[in-house]
Amino acid sequence: MRIEVRSRIGNAVLGIVGLVYVCAALALLVYDLVQTWGAASLVEYAVRVVLVGSAIVGILFILIAAQNLGLRLSRREARHHSEDAATVR
Repeated sequence: MRIEVRSRIGNAVLGIVGLVYVCAALALLVYDLVQTWGAASLVEYAVRVVLVGSAIVGILFILIAAQNLGLRLSRREARHHSEDAATVR
Protein backbone atom coordinates (compact mmCIF):
# COMPACT_ATOMS: atom_id res chain seq x y z
CA MET A 1 0.00 0.00 0.00
CA ARG A 2 1.43 3.36 -0.96
CA ILE A 3 -0.01 6.62 0.28
CA GLU A 4 1.54 9.45 -1.63
CA VAL A 5 2.31 12.81 -0.07
CA ARG A 6 4.10 14.85 -2.70
CA SER A 7 5.96 17.40 -0.59
CA ARG A 8 9.01 16.63 1.52
CA ILE A 9 7.74 18.97 4.22
CA GLY A 10 4.40 17.16 4.28
CA ASN A 11 6.15 13.82 4.68
CA ALA A 12 8.37 15.19 7.44
CA VAL A 13 5.31 16.54 9.27
CA LEU A 14 3.58 13.16 8.83
CA GLY A 15 6.57 11.44 10.41
CA ILE A 16 6.67 13.92 13.30
CA VAL A 17 2.94 13.52 13.91
CA GLY A 18 3.43 9.75 13.93
CA LEU A 19 6.23 10.08 16.46
CA VAL A 20 4.03 12.28 18.67
CA TYR A 21 1.19 9.73 18.40
CA VAL A 22 3.46 6.86 19.44
CA CYS A 23 5.07 8.74 22.34
CA ALA A 24 1.76 10.10 23.65
CA ALA A 25 -0.06 6.78 23.33
CA LEU A 26 2.69 4.84 25.09
CA ALA A 27 3.02 7.43 27.87
CA LEU A 28 -0.73 7.46 28.47
CA LEU A 29 -0.85 3.66 28.35
CA VAL A 30 1.86 3.36 30.99
CA TYR A 31 0.12 6.00 33.13
CA ASP A 32 -3.20 4.17 32.79
CA LEU A 33 -1.64 0.83 33.71
CA VAL A 34 0.01 2.31 36.79
CA GLN A 35 -3.12 4.14 37.95
CA THR A 36 -5.57 1.27 37.48
CA TRP A 37 -3.39 -1.70 38.38
CA GLY A 38 -5.67 -4.42 39.72
CA ALA A 39 -8.87 -2.36 39.49
CA ALA A 40 -9.52 -2.14 35.77
CA SER A 41 -13.07 -1.97 34.48
CA LEU A 42 -14.37 -2.55 30.97
CA VAL A 43 -13.91 1.15 30.27
CA GLU A 44 -10.24 0.88 31.22
CA TYR A 45 -9.78 -2.05 28.87
CA ALA A 46 -11.41 -0.03 26.08
CA VAL A 47 -9.08 2.89 26.81
CA ARG A 48 -6.09 0.55 26.60
CA VAL A 49 -7.25 -0.84 23.26
CA VAL A 50 -7.67 2.69 21.88
CA LEU A 51 -4.21 3.69 23.12
CA VAL A 52 -2.58 0.64 21.53
CA GLY A 53 -4.45 1.44 18.31
CA SER A 54 -3.16 5.03 18.43
CA ALA A 55 0.39 3.77 18.83
CA ILE A 56 -0.06 1.46 15.82
CA VAL A 57 -1.43 4.33 13.72
CA GLY A 58 1.56 6.44 14.74
CA ILE A 59 3.94 3.70 13.63
CA LEU A 60 2.10 3.49 10.30
CA PHE A 61 2.45 7.27 9.86
CA ILE A 62 6.19 7.00 10.48
CA LEU A 63 6.57 4.11 8.02
CA ILE A 64 4.56 5.92 5.32
CA ALA A 65 6.63 9.08 5.75
CA ALA A 66 9.89 7.11 5.64
CA GLN A 67 8.82 5.29 2.49
CA ASN A 68 7.77 8.51 0.77
CA LEU A 69 11.02 10.23 1.75
CA GLY A 70 13.03 7.28 0.45
CA LEU A 71 14.57 6.36 3.80
CA ARG A 72 15.67 2.76 4.14
CA LEU A 73 14.61 1.23 7.46
CA SER A 74 15.91 -2.32 7.18
CA ARG A 75 18.81 -4.24 5.69
CA ARG A 76 16.47 -6.32 3.56
CA GLU A 77 14.97 -3.20 2.01
CA ALA A 78 18.44 -1.69 1.50
CA ARG A 79 19.68 -4.90 -0.16
CA HIS A 80 16.59 -5.01 -2.38
CA HIS A 81 17.17 -1.37 -3.36
CA SER A 82 20.83 -2.00 -4.20
CA GLU A 83 19.90 -5.07 -6.29
CA ASP A 84 17.42 -2.93 -8.24
CA ALA A 85 20.09 -0.31 -8.85
CA ALA A 86 22.52 -3.00 -10.04
CA THR A 87 20.04 -4.40 -12.58
CA VAL A 88 19.32 -0.94 -14.04
CA ARG A 89 22.97 -0.42 -15.03
